[in-house]
Amino acid sequence: MSLLITLGLSQAVVPEAFFLPGTHFDSVHVLTSAGTKAEMLVEFFATHAPGVRWTLTRAEDFVDLTSEEDHFRFEEVLLRWILEMEPDAERRHVCLAGGYKTISSSAQRAAAALGAAEVFHVLADSYLPGKDGKPRSPSTLAEVIEARDTHRLHFVRLGGEPGWPQLRRLSAATYPLQVRVGEGGVRWVRASNEELRHHLKGIVEQSQHIAASWSDMADLPFAELATWPGAALKWLGSPVDPEEDADWIAGLPKVELHCHLGGFATGGDALERIRMAACDPGRLPPIRPMEMPEDWPLPQKPVGLERYRQLGDNNGSALLRDPGCLKAQCRELYRHFVGQRIAYAEVRCSPANYATAERSPWEVLQDIRETFEDEMQSAEQAGQWMCHVNLIIIGTRQSMGDYRAGISRHLSLAVTAAEHGRDGKRCRVVGVDLAGYEDRSTRAHYFREEFVAIHRCGLALTVHAGENDDAEGIWRAVFDLNARRIGHALSLQDSRELSASMADRGIAVEMCPYANLQIQGFDIGAGPGREGRYPLMDYLQQGIRVTVNTDNIGISGASLTDNLLLAARLCRELTRRDVLQLQRNALDAAFVTPDVRRGLLVRLAEELTPPGAHGRRG
Repeated sequence: MSLLITLGLSQAVVPEAFFLPGTHFDSVHVLTSAGTKAEMLVEFFATHAPGVRWTLTRAEDFVDLTSEEDHFRFEEVLLRWILEMEPDAERRHVCLAGGYKTISSSAQRAAAALGAAEVFHVLADSYLPGKDGKPRSPSTLAEVIEARDTHRLHFVRLGGEPGWPQLRRLSAATYPLQVRVGEGGVRWVRASNEELRHHLKGIVEQSQHIAASWSDMADLPFAELATWPGAALKWLGSPVDPEEDADWIAGLPKVELHCHLGGFATGGDALERIRMAACDPGRLPPIRPMEMPEDWPLPQKPVGLERYRQLGDNNGSALLRDPGCLKAQCRELYRHFVGQRIAYAEVRCSPANYATAERSPWEVLQDIRETFEDEMQSAEQAGQWMCHVNLIIIGTRQSMGDYRAGISRHLSLAVTAAEHGRDGKRCRVVGVDLAGYEDRSTRAHYFREEFVAIHRCGLALTVHAGENDDAEGIWRAVFDLNARRIGHALSLQDSRELSASMADRGIAVEMCPYANLQIQGFDIGAGPGREGRYPLMDYLQQGIRVTVNTDNIGISGASLTDNLLLAARLCRELTRRDVLQLQRNALDAAFVTPDVRRGLLVRLAEELTPPGAHGRRG
């Protein structure tokens, strides 16, 4: 066992502490100031404890306690000294008897934070005659031995300290002391800063914040928010300012659940880069002149679904059939995710639509997977921001023709991919999306038999519903097709009973503010109960697991940050805390394994910091 003790003016305290009943110390470490005497210690260990290893360490920049600054400098040395002298908390016995009262207090706090087998105090009877005629306690080595033999030493044993879990990985290597060795092997030490003391102070403050937030913790999007000060939580509870909070939202870690691969890079420089990567440029379709609607991307009037889709014609299946263009599209999209600080994304794709006579849908899917996988590995190896990407296979409804056969081919590919999803790669096919033309003749229940295999194989299902159809289309997707998520669900607000059922079941809604406004049209800033109001805030307040996404980044001309900022303009009562709740909802609704979800939760929580910690980045 190791004895760690600070030394003030009375050298006797060290041998007194050494006689702690029932404890055999094989090492003793003494920390003191620059000017204290230590002759008694040399004599004691030479004559009474010759086999015990002992060290004397002096704080180089601490002569006497004359100010608060002196105390804090010594406390920093004390903390680092404990880590260095005895790394094993189960061997530490910390004595509080030596030095100023403030130093004893620091020793007790250090033991509580870093851990100790025992914390104790030693008392010696005042029974010896003093020069002033008053009794005094032992001051010489002989007197200490006599006090021990006559049972005049008393110990106050305060028990052990488990230490704070947050500090269990600390070591002297993390917070080293600057050491020089003087005469007689005395170690002189100093700390270059007060980093460790400030670290402990921060943990104490966080603990106090947690206590203050205890009753509200269950309602916080992330439990780590309970460590924030009250002023920061109050700031979170205020409505988003789309201009003031743009940088904060841009810096947030995010989750993207509804993003179409083919809807990215539909024009401009991005499209040009995709085309330049072509393996066979001569077979690329020509670029069609594209007249954008007036005031795009925030048109005064909605353009409808068909016009919206046409805006993506320059980046459709004809372009992505070229392997070079397809891989470039994946790389560009991945780097967009990184720039948006997206930690997890599910990308929707239609590999069968990109297949040719030379390349099967399976080969196309493998190209998509491997490109995203390579980007993820490169980012991780370089220590850069890494976005975990998974894939969702799209089955497209149409208004005419034998589109069921096409859907069956997409579903077969998804099932095969699911069976090959145990190859160690992180980029996996995790679900299927029933998308495309939506009306009463293409509601989800018509495809019940086709989707049985999807559920049998453990794949998740999301369904575009309630965007162009009424609430019945959502009902059919939820109760006939067992959808875990619903894309858009704009008409869900028309059915109070269905809304309550979806909230109870935890079925998520994937809303895409820019696409929703562009296709359907909503009034910016319309209050509760007003016609034309965007329903996102109402869904949140009803307990529905709402998420915000992009849909088609290139067509809509909007990133995930843009969509979150537009959500705040559409729903002016949306708070910063709601923005965090949207990210937590997306994480909870993601089609991932529990282990991956836990890892992402830790990662998102670690990236959240109170306003002002890094500028205003969250």
